[in-house]
This record gives sequence, structure tokens and C-alpha cells, in this order.
Amino acid sequence: MNTVLDALEKTGALYKDQTAVRDPKTSCSWGQLIGRAKRAGACIAAAAHGRTGFAAAILADKSTGLLTAMTGVIYAGGFYIVINPEQPARRIEKILEVASPEVLICQSGYQNKLKEAGYEGRIYDLDRIVSDDGTNSCHRADEGTMAEIRTELNRESPLYGIFTSGSTGTPKCVQVSHGAVLDFIGHFASIFDFKPDDVIASQAPFDFDVSIKDIFTAFFTGASLLLIPREYFSTPKTLMDYICDNQATSLTWAVSALCIISGLNCFSYRVPDRLRRVMFSGEVMPVKQLNIWMDHVKNARFVNLYGPSEITCNCMYYEVTRRFEKNEKLPLGKAFPGRKVLLLDSEGRAVSERNQPGEICVSGESLAIGYYHNPEETKKHFVKYGPEGKRMYKTGDLAYIGDDGELYFAGRKDFQIKHMGHRIELEEIERSIDSMEGVERSICSFDAKKNRISLYYKGVIDKKTLHRKAKECLPLYMVPNKFFHIKNFVLNKNGKADRKALSELEEVDEETQDRKPVIPEGIHEKSKSNSAMRQEVTG
Repeated sequence: MNTVLDALEKTGALYKDQTAVRDPKTSCSWGQLIGRAKRAGACIAAAAHGRTGFAAAILADKSTGLLTAMTGVIYAGGFYIVINPEQPARRIEKILEVASPEVLICQSGYQNKLKEAGYEGRIYDLDRIVSDDGTNSCHRADEGTMAEIRTELNRESPLYGIFTSGSTGTPKCVQVSHGAVLDFIGHFASIFDFKPDDVIASQAPFDFDVSIKDIFTAFFTGASLLLIPREYFSTPKTLMDYICDNQATSLTWAVSALCIISGLNCFSYRVPDRLRRVMFSGEVMPVKQLNIWMDHVKNARFVNLYGPSEITCNCMYYEVTRRFEKNEKLPLGKAFPGRKVLLLDSEGRAVSERNQPGEICVSGESLAIGYYHNPEETKKHFVKYGPEGKRMYKTGDLAYIGDDGELYFAGRKDFQIKHMGHRIELEEIERSIDSMEGVERSICSFDAKKNRISLYYKGVIDKKTLHRKAKECLPLYMVPNKFFHIKNFVLNKNGKADRKALSELEEVDEETQDRKPVIPEGIHEKSKSNSAMRQEVTG
């Protein structure tokens, strides 16, 4: 196979009438998806004047229509960049400045968002482009042009762009090729045994790289995509009914999304007993929450996935085959085939000693093309290594080899602090606090000017008791100086806890709070409120 279109069309030939994608309002079969995407592709190709390798930005909510437009961009020979409409206008403006898209497609109702972002170019209406009812009246490229485009696409052609945060305040666009996805998804779908009868419940937004695993695993195998709206994570009964009624078999979710279900006792209402896989990435999975999942979803495979966008989704995986104790850490596991993962110290030397931290670096298959329109950052992070000068990506993540020979995540390089003369990983404090009874989740921050560690936590334990317990299990230099008992964490667009918003979080009034766990409405007959579920989760 040279492109993901080859995989898609093979699936379409085998499972033409099987459901390809479903959202709460619409669905389509593989045959319908391919037909609509080709027609959309002809319109997009005409807008791009038959050129290949161009950027096409799509501002739209996650839906069957958005997936059709994304696939249409691929047929047109371009690479897609999805922009979440919930992004602030200023960030959208920065994304468009970096991407400089040849084509911009927008869902009806969001044109004002583009005006706020200062966009003055032509806007193509998503509904018209993907319509299958005769209203698709845009100018189309002819069959000869579309055939020529297909011959020009190959493994090196760009497939998509994912925007990540930039240290300078300007977001970076990670550009990934067809070949990188073909190689990674080929391993991913095989190792985890995806089948045509699988139903992949897709939590991640399409501007987040977790969606790549959902979308292209379906393209490869004929599995059906079940798109979960973000708002369902605010109504647990609706979420659990949607997953169960649609017989979901596979979850590849952000850790925070999984923790909502386990942390709010959703399994007391309903258990998705058709699940074959529960996979998670993006953050360290709290063992306490993992055990709740394993206690209720007994027949599923549980997999810890690791890897940044720059290496195409994941480079390592660890299959959980036993119950972990609350003070244990989950290993990162082993590298996917075709990848080489190594630890390097600050001098670029390989780290092989036990319990010595090093930066995780990755070479081999599926490295990104680089950062689009940003050669300086590309050169900085994608480097040559070894006598053969192989290309390698430096992740900025730290890990160490444990006494058992397993590799363990040790936080970000920029999360390491020096406090009271000691070098400390903030994640180490968080892990200890998370293991305590009465704590649902915790996050640390460090004020270098005041030399003060602050801990923000959610749970039923009060600050005074937590402080006492922290002193019992942590060295004095690691005990936080300030404790903030908060109602909910704010999550960013990727479903991760937003560390930049910690100081703005609302605190619990411990004088009046009910010390019993809050069970949201619809999960238990006697529940009075689902306010604990009212937090922003990307779905």
C-alpha cells in the first residue's frame, strides 16, 4: 500500500454496506463514505487547482460530515488540519497563520469565529461539500485531474497536521505522512487484534492525535467508528447508555476521560460488557482508577500507551496483565515493531544504568515529517544520532530503567524542580498523593520565585488530614507548602488537566462540604445532583 486510500478502498470493497461511522444524528456505510469523500475531494481539488501536498483546514464539530471532509481532503491530494470550534479566536488566528491553508472549510454557524480570528480568505461550506442530496454544486475537478492526483500520492505525501503547544506561545503543526500512518496502524491493528465487527467508541476530538488510532484503525480493518459528543461526558447516564446501546468493543481514550467514569461510580449504573480493549495515553493512569476499571470490565485487554504526536501516536505499549498496588507505577512496556526507544543523558550518551533518568528518544518508523513551516524547531527536535546518522526525535520526556528492567515514565524535563537543595519530579509527589484514600486526583505546581510547591487536589479528604498524611509518606523537602482542595480540574482540548488554569480553580468550602462521595444524577436512584460531573471533557 502506498497511501491510506488504498487501505480504505480495500475495506470498502470488502464491507461496502457495513456501518463505517455513526454519530448521534447520522451514520453512513463504507460505500457511502468513500462515494461522498470522492465527490468532496473533487470540489476540494478544484479549489486547490489540482495541486498536491497543500494544507486544508476544517473548522467543524466532530461528526460524520467532518470525517467525510477530512477524507475528501486526502482524495484531493492535500493534508487535513482540523480546528476545534471551541478554540479561542486568538489561537485559531495563530493556527491559520502557521498553516496558511490553501483551502478552508467551515461548518455552518462558525463563520463568525473565522471573522473574529481575522480570516479574510474564501470559505467553503462543509455541508455543501459533503452533501449527498444534490446540493453539492461546487466546481469539481475532472476525472483526469483526480486520476493524476492519485498517481502523485505516495508514502512520503503529507496526510494530516496536528497542532501542539509551542514554548514561544505560537502553536506548532506536526505534519505526518501516509507512510508513517500505514506503518504504525499496521502494527497497532495487528497487535491488538482489531476485527471488522469491532465498534470503536471515539472520545478524542479530531484535532488530537488519539483520533488517528480510531480513524485509521477503522480504515484498515472495517471496524465501525462510534463518535461520542463532548457534552455526553457531562451527563454520565447518557454516556453509559450510548456506549452500551451501541455495543462498543474498544476504547482508546485520554486518561482523564476514563477517570470520569471510574471516579464517579458510573459502573453502578451500567457496565459496557462488550468491551474487548481499554487503552489509555496522554497522562499517567492512576492505579486506583485503573483497578476500578479492571474490577468491572473483566474481559477486556488493558493497555498503557506512550508516545507524542511527533512519532505518529505511540512508540511503546504495556499490556496490563495483573492488578497493581496503589503505590506501584505502570511501566511503559516495549517498543512497537519498527521503532527503537533509548534514553539519553544531557550529554547525549545512552543511559543503561538502573534508576538513572534519561530523555526518551525515538528512531525508526513513523517519525513525523517535522513541524510545518517551522524548520528551526524541526531541526532542534528531529536530530541525527549515531555513527549512521539516523533520524531521531527527542521527546522531552524523562524515564528510567527500574530494578525490574522495565522502563518507567519520570515526567517532563521541564517539570523537574530544585527545592530545598533537592531535585524533585513533581509527578512523584502527585503519585504519592493520588494513592491516598480520599484523593481522586492531584496536580502540583512550583513557584520558583517563592520557592513554594502547591498541591491542587480533588476528593473527599480535608486539607489538614491530607497534609498530615503527606508528611507521613514523603520526605520533608517534597511535602507541598500549600494545599488547595478544589471542586474540579479544568481540562484542555486534549482532555488533559490544564496546569495553566490551576490558580483559577474554585475551592471546596470544607466547613460546609458533605464528606460523602458525590454520585451524579442518573447513576444512583437516590442521587440529587450531577454537579460533580460538570467539568469540561473533550469528547
